[in-house]
Amino acid sequence: MNRYLPGSLSPLPSSRHRLKQGGFSLYDLIITSAVASVLGAGAMGMSSLLQDARMTAGVNQLMAELSLARSEAIKRRSAITLCASTTSTECQGSRKWHDGWIMFWDPNGNGRLDPGESILRVQGSPAIKSLRLGAWGPGTGQWITYEADGSTKQNGTFTFCDSRGATKAKAVILLGTGRPRVSAVNASGDPLNCT
Repeated sequence: MNRYLPGSLSPLPSSRHRLKQGGFSLYDLIITSAVASVLGAGAMGMSSLLQDARMTAGVNQLMAELSLARSEAIKRRSAITLCASTTSTECQGSRKWHDGWIMFWDPNGNGRLDPGESILRVQGSPAIKSLRLGAWGPGTGQWITYEADGSTKQNGTFTFCDSRGATKAKAVILLGTGRPRVSAVNASGDPLNCT
């Protein structure tokens, strides 16, 4: 039975028709928290995968450059040098390979771009800004010269680091044979250093 307000044809709201209070139940909060946790964990996992992919791309890029320099030296039967460079026109005399490098024909094998020696390739600062290409290992670290037989005058380690530190670092190791290899430790078997 409906009751009416005096002077009105509208029934009074019954207890069944009262407005509900807004808010979340405990069940809603538990489900929302669970979904947010799963999405957050997935995003963290994707971030790690993305960093791994960037690291691999950087390592592969350097491996390709070293292999190309070696094959050019064998093909031309002459020394080919890679050196750190920020200008793309000269060697900087620097260990800062992460700023870029050049590859050039170096018949006298002195590690400097002299008049008459031609630049074969230029690699500017790698597109992967979060990676640091560490200093070349023993020796000057300023250039790598491949001889006509594909060997190098230098031994050393390029270290790739990102924000995750030394535990996730990768190295490209180059020995006198001239063949680069990828490693998670340095040439002596010690952990990599990202400082």
